[in-house]
Amino acid sequence: MSRSRGAANRSLYRARILLECWDKARDEARVPQDQLTEAFLPAVRNHLRDAYGWFLRSVAGIEEAPDASPPPSSTQELPEHEAGRARPPELAEFALLERDGWLAELLASSSESATGTAPTQWSPNVLGSDRQAPGFAVAEDWLRRLNATMQRMDDSMAEC
Repeated sequence: MSRSRGAANRSLYRARILLECWDKARDEARVPQDQLTEAFLPAVRNHLRDAYGWFLRSVAGIEEAPDASPPPSSTQELPEHEAGRARPPELAEFALLERDGWLAELLASSSESATGTAPTQWSPNVLGSDRQAPGFAVAEDWLRRLNATMQRMDDSMAEC
């Protein structure tokens, strides 16, 4: 396993720990749900963003020590590929997901999340929207989707 992939796994693990603590606090109901969301959502989101960035580095073949620089926050922050070397198709898939859907929502800035200005963001003013306000269920879904996508891509890259 590469160093970057190991760093991605550690970030996923930390997000999972936070979600478990958040879920326990929700069950105890000693703190209002909106306060729990304000406390836990940013931390979970940051760990998931880090996991994504480290995984991007792994897919791109960047294997310097993970503490040498922070992980990228999008495919656009990755360095250009070497001449004659094909760009992995996984990066093209991620670039599409970054523009729309669950990954765009995860990567949206906190201000976009609060105001609903990201194109895929939940909006309380849209009737019939299937989007949920970012909270526990959405964060849990982000973790599940990111983990599943990373596993699928690991499997496809191992076959090559």
